[in-house]
Amino acid sequence: MKRITTICALFLGLTAGFASAQPSIYYQWKNSSTGATMCEPESPGPQWSKTGGPFSDANCSIKMPE
Repeated sequence: MKRITTICALFLGLTAGFASAQPSIYYQWKNSSTGATMCEPESPGPQWSKTGGPFSDANCSIKMPE
């Protein structure tokens, strides 16, 4: 009985983590010195400025409704 209770508790703990996970929101960033662009959820550093977004994918190709 104790083993079944432990397995059920582990299962509920794992499924609760999946249910609360939310997708990342991505933005397009541009480097002020090199002009390079990248798609990231957060700023890559002080030389980068946000140029587009929000996007729902890591390629910055699917625009999210605002």
